[in-house]
Amino acid sequence: MKLEGKSIVVTGASAGIGRAIVELFAQEGANIVAVARRDELLNELAAELASAPGRVVPFAGDIGVEATSDGMIDLAVREFGRLDILVNDAGIMDDNTAIADLSNDMMFELFRVNTFGSMYAMRKAVQTFLAQGENSGGSIINIASVGAIHQTAGVAYCASKAAIASATKNTAFMYLENGIRCNA
Repeated sequence: MKLEGKSIVVTGASAGIGRAIVELFAQEGANIVAVARRDELLNELAAELASAPGRVVPFAGDIGVEATSDGMIDLAVREFGRLDILVNDAGIMDDNTAIADLSNDMMFELFRVNTFGSMYAMRKAVQTFLAQGENSGGSIINIASVGAIHQTAGVAYCASKAAIASATKNTAFMYLENGIRCNA
């Protein structure tokens, strides 16, 4: 069990990639705060994994709201004593809109969730890693997209994922000497 006893926060945990990450990590012995908007799906996930070696604690919230990042990471520290890993998986897709037709509402919503949501969580995670002591390390895994470098969706989605790719590189560089890893 490679992740036994690790304290992990996973966003976008109610479906798809995020759910699969929670399932695997729980089987590897990790203690996980599973974050998504739909409380009922998180509770189902926690119930399904009740007999796994790791523990799953649901946390309902919108990742595009800064208080969600603070709350989910604070919960991990309260429940498990520390934070070891953040997995930023939560994200939304656009409707393949090109720049000439992009509405402000779509642009703001994609960046609110995909970019600002991940960056709020990254900031809180790094602050927590640093507060845990010198060279305590920590790892951030951002689920990016090929859309960051190739046109796989609309302009808002691609740009929001490119911003996360850039923030990932910057964070990895800025905290290298603190033992904090950041990958996408």
